[in-house]
Amino acid sequence: MVPSRHAYAWAVHQRVVIVNGPAAVGKTTVGRLLAGRAANGVCISGDALADLIVTRVDGAVGTGLGYVNGATIAANFIRAGYALVVFEYCLESAAHVRRFLDAYDATAPVSLFTLWAPLHVVVEREQGRGDRPPLGERVEECYRSMESNLPELGHVVENVGPPAEVAAMLDELSAV
Repeated sequence: MVPSRHAYAWAVHQRVVIVNGPAAVGKTTVGRLLAGRAANGVCISGDALADLIVTRVDGAVGTGLGYVNGATIAANFIRAGYALVVFEYCLESAAHVRRFLDAYDATAPVSLFTLWAPLHVVVEREQGRGDRPPLGERVEECYRSMESNLPELGHVVENVGPPAEVAAMLDELSAV
């Protein structure tokens, strides 16, 4: 017998948290710490979604699928009974947020938090990451784009303190 779409939702208070922010602001670190605060938590990484693409000819296929794929995966985890699903991604504008929300088809509420730090802090963090190729100019481009759209990007949270404290704050804010 296949369980109904919401067979597991009765057991826990479920929620989806979007941890947004410019490149190198600390989304992955905070997102994983946040997801780890739940008994059944998952963190969907925007970098992992991007890594699925092996080749792409510009103009030949649709783009912006990270938002849609993130929403679809989040909904699947909610339907499976997970209490907390974190989607850490760079949503630079309200249109990107809308693309996620339009594709999300589960019943758990979605909270949007944009992590923010001074540009020099973000640049330092990017330069200190040795686990992947540097993003170069994209760091400042992303930062400036988001800066002009901050009023449309949910609750803005300063990410300059210890990541565990930021994750705890997001957990508290999204639990209401």
